[in-house]
Amino acid sequence: MYTRSWSFKETNLIIKCDDKRAIDVAIDASLRARREIERFIIVRPEFRWSLKPLRLKGEYPRVIELMLRAAEIADVGPFAAVAGSISQIAAEVAREAGAKNVLVENGGDIAIIGDGEFRVGIYAGGAGTSGKIGFLVRSGELPIGICTSSGTVGHSVSLGQADAVVAVANEASIADAAATSIANCVNGVDVESSIKRGLNRAHELSEIRGCLIARGDHIGTSGKLPELIRVSPEAEEISVVSKRYQGYELELTPIL
Repeated sequence: MYTRSWSFKETNLIIKCDDKRAIDVAIDASLRARREIERFIIVRPEFRWSLKPLRLKGEYPRVIELMLRAAEIADVGPFAAVAGSISQIAAEVAREAGAKNVLVENGGDIAIIGDGEFRVGIYAGGAGTSGKIGFLVRSGELPIGICTSSGTVGHSVSLGQADAVVAVANEASIADAAATSIANCVNGVDVESSIKRGLNRAHELSEIRGCLIARGDHIGTSGKLPELIRVSPEAEEISVVSKRYQGYELELTPIL
């Protein structure tokens, strides 16, 4: 796999791909998507600042349509899906250009297309799990979007206090918006209760496969996620306590 990093303003891509030429195509598509977003904001500035979905009529560039649709699904503003939408478009065009396997990360928001096997680490700031665990994504789970929102790390707008909320969906645009929506619910002094609120919100979003929430020394998972693995040799074993919570499986996981 070839790997290349590319940055332009707030867009910071890491592209892993088995076709070198397809990486150039993916970068071109990312830059084009950014410019389409910038032009659209001039005409509709609320597209940049709204914290609620915008129901706009008409036909728009694909990146705008992805962001509008994801925002409506997750009940957040369109810009909650910007990074994931750009990742998704870049991965799609790389595939169309002949790549068999491609992974595009845009500041922690990942789109993967192909038939291979991928390992994706989870960075969660000061949480006990940060840099220690990740997902093993198998070919049958592709295409997939794996996106992260945090109330303690990075510059993204989050109304919650989670160290990391990782949402998984078929599309990165939807996973990105969903991660923000879920992360907004993870707040309060009681860590376990805040995680439960986030998982309740995840359960309401039928368009996602599942999510993982990390806050402090606990994680919670909901839905059908890729296999959770240790990605660091020094990572300790994870003890998982499962219990029924409001009709679905809730896992609250203390790190030993």
